[in-house]
Amino acid sequence: MREWHIIRGRDPDLDASDITEFSGPLLAAGLIVLTVGLLPLIGTRITDHGDDAIFGPLIGSFALAAVCTTAIAWLLTIVICGMIVLIVYRVSPRVASATTEQAVRASFHRISDMTSTITLVALISGLVSLAIGLPGLSSSDQETSVLEELLSAQVACLLLALVFGFTAEAIRTAAEILGSQVQAIAWLGALVITTIAYYLAATAGPFEPIALTRNLLTDWLPADVDGVPRAEIIADALPRSARAWAAGAILPFVGVTWAFTAWRTGELAKLRNSIRDAD
Repeated sequence: MREWHIIRGRDPDLDASDITEFSGPLLAAGLIVLTVGLLPLIGTRITDHGDDAIFGPLIGSFALAAVCTTAIAWLLTIVICGMIVLIVYRVSPRVASATTEQAVRASFHRISDMTSTITLVALISGLVSLAIGLPGLSSSDQETSVLEELLSAQVACLLLALVFGFTAEAIRTAAEILGSQVQAIAWLGALVITTIAYYLAATAGPFEPIALTRNLLTDWLPADVDGVPRAEIIADALPRSARAWAAGAILPFVGVTWAFTAWRTGELAKLRNSIRDAD
């Protein structure tokens, strides 16, 4: 009873800014869960009510190819930054190796924690998506069931989320390695090096995303899809201009991820203050 009288005797202080600060992160988290849950459901409904049988395999193949390309870009970023510290700044091999190894271990642990979180979010949103959307979908006797399409699309959302995570970690790891020698331009250098690593991974070698997506679709789809040859469907879904579009999207993608990562870690404010002090 004493606690009840204390609560009744208090005058609640209602502040709109406090409510916004409290509800903002919760709404953002709910929006992420809702998005990850709704995207597979929307894609499956498109496939269910239309004849676009390539939608699920295309999204899944592209997500897997994007993760492969991003992981290679992450490794290339680490190697390039380590070589810059070793050659340009003339640091001893032992110190350069220790600095790079420390940054890679920290990045690997962050990726592991992030993967666990994303997996849990994808699982929860996937269960909600299945509970809401599965009864409303028509049953089919095709080779791929509706349930399998939903789960495949859910995994694709998980992989696409990992693409953003690997990109952010590539930028952050590059900034940590470069920051061991020059703190002023570490994040700007990380932006340049990550962009170069992404272009190398996305335009050369076996991890070029569009070529890898074509190979995955060739192995995924049957020889004929609704009477249309597989090669023709893949050519329509991935025209020759797709590679140019993918290469052109790298710069804005890395730039937006760099800005978000720098803002979240507080480095963007430090960089802004450094430029203001220099002026």
